[in-house]
Amino acid sequence: MTRQRAEEPEEAAAEAPAPVPAEDVRRRGVLPWTVSLLKKPTAWVVGVVLVALGATFGSGLQNLFTGLLPEGWSDPGKGIHLVDVRRQEMSGPVLIPDGASAAPFKSFDQARSAVNDLDWQAKHEWYAVENVTWEVTLVGRHSEDVVITDLRPKRSGPCTSILRQGTVVEDVPQGGGGDKILLRTDLGAPVPALTSEEDGSPYFTSRTVTLSKGETVVIPITATSSGPTCRWVLVVDYVDHGKRETMTIKAPGGREFGITGTPEGHPYRLSWIHECERAMRPEDWAERKKDKNYCPR
Repeated sequence: MTRQRAEEPEEAAAEAPAPVPAEDVRRRGVLPWTVSLLKKPTAWVVGVVLVALGATFGSGLQNLFTGLLPEGWSDPGKGIHLVDVRRQEMSGPVLIPDGASAAPFKSFDQARSAVNDLDWQAKHEWYAVENVTWEVTLVGRHSEDVVITDLRPKRSGPCTSILRQGTVVEDVPQGGGGDKILLRTDLGAPVPALTSEEDGSPYFTSRTVTLSKGETVVIPITATSSGPTCRWVLVVDYVDHGKRETMTIKAPGGREFGITGTPEGHPYRLSWIHECERAMRPEDWAERKKDKNYCPR
């Protein structure tokens, strides 16, 4: 009996399967560490916990990035964000009325740089003269598409007579072409509307602009006036989450857009032109008629 019990462990050991060599494991397409995991059930628990932690961490990151988006990014009725609105360079003269709080310029380059600066535009009273192009940049904010159904100019009141006094800065193309203008409006018309530059038809009568989330559109708008002085804003109608919404666009600094016509002759107190470093006075234009290269000293 004693001898038989002693032999039992040897028989049990003989019946146990031999370990699989690492080379055979690889040959069969099974990695060694998976065999190790099969022998250690606790490793499965650790793996499940790690996967859960990873999912939680990823969700946390998503919430973090969502929190970094601008306030109201996903709120209904706020599907469009105005990136900026700026005057296109060399799109027409700029008039600074007498009495406006603009510092005197020392050169044409300084004057031209100022009227194209957003901060300067926001702080000073000024008017486009006869012609100006504004570039409006909009971006979609919602995962659901936002559809712009109309974009129209709206006068803030009756137009008044032409402005004849002040300082004018000439900022027009000198023999160049420039970007193609998309839309145009005459602020002196009975009912101003945005029309296509290509064929003159009302642009939003048969067209819309659709913005997906993060999609940006730049809309150049050329405004003109043959004489009257007008103040105006842009009104945007759009559909967001199935509802009609409206937003108002103004010039830099929350100011209304302003435009006036071109008077006959050169009545302005000072005129900055690209050919001269010093501003022209009304009496200087008589000399310039005699000599086209004349500039005041």
